[in-house]
Amino acid sequence: MTRRSKRIYITLGIILLLLIIFRLALPSIVKRYVNKTLSELPGYNGHIEDIDLSLYRGAYKIKGLVLEEEKGNPKYPFLKIAETDLSVEWKSLFKGKVAGEVLMGTPEINIVATSSTDTSQATQEHWTEVVKDLMPITINRFEATNGMIAYRDFNASPDINMHIENMHLVALNLANVEEEGNALPSTVSLTGTSVGGGSLRGDMKVNMLKEVPDFDMKMRLTKVNLTSLNDFVKAYGKFDIEQGQMELYSELKAKDGKLDGYVKPFFENVKVLNWEKDREEGGFFRAAWEAVVGLVKDVVENPKEDNIATQIPIEGDLNQPDTNTWKTVLNVLRHAYIKAFTRGLESTASGAANGEEESR
Repeated sequence: MTRRSKRIYITLGIILLLLIIFRLALPSIVKRYVNKTLSELPGYNGHIEDIDLSLYRGAYKIKGLVLEEEKGNPKYPFLKIAETDLSVEWKSLFKGKVAGEVLMGTPEINIVATSSTDTSQATQEHWTEVVKDLMPITINRFEATNGMIAYRDFNASPDINMHIENMHLVALNLANVEEEGNALPSTVSLTGTSVGGGSLRGDMKVNMLKEVPDFDMKMRLTKVNLTSLNDFVKAYGKFDIEQGQMELYSELKAKDGKLDGYVKPFFENVKVLNWEKDREEGGFFRAAWEAVVGLVKDVVENPKEDNIATQIPIEGDLNQPDTNTWKTVLNVLRHAYIKAFTRGLESTASGAANGEEESR
């Protein structure tokens, strides 16, 4: 072997060794970058446990992501994800576009009510931007399995713990890679189980490429055992639900920033305790009603099926400056759902109470 050949082999060996060292060190480098990104998020403390790299498929996996609000409840972090896989979507590459896909395993979101009126709205919007920074290319496909979203209020008496669990969400063609020419090219589907064993199903068509997205959404929640909501009822009212079942249907559309839709719950076979006493004391759920303004109810009674449906119309304008579109949509839905539930339950309970008086 000539001296020149030895130099070539030595040089190649050094390069190979450096590549191996770099590959071994890369997960630690990426982990430090992600933790630094999360630590710089205003109003939050965040970290991850580990990073796995799969260079051959252009992917990396984040394990044990936790995001806590600085003033939040440490027992219930705002965001907790067991595993997140971020990768290049090869299907998009074959169509000449660079896009990615995100797979989340066991994501958990906890919304904890606080007694403080200082709710840092701005910081609540920042965390989504940071999560986007972790994926440097446009996301075309998103999937979350075995997820949960919970609302908890420990200032109420008794404590309120409402949740949707076993959630499975799939969002397709978010970057319009398919280029089907539809006005609403992307699809989102959601399933889950609510408190009280209710079955949740939601479907949406959406155009994510518009600054203020257009969408058409339908959602239904069926077979909810109302007795499982007694803590919520007791926190705002003065009676118990002894039996009953609820179903809820909703449609919501957005076109050029204008919201239009409705929420309609159905209550069946409801039996309440202490309704008359609470009615004499001025009614229940007043605090919830005062928090929701500008909505009008339309009560429709169906004596053949012994149920009551309360329809709450939804209207809104998303074309407001310096507002987060999806946050606005969620707030509108939350207010409308509370309105529909409280008004519908009041009508049902009132009917039950009147029926008992007549039977006497």
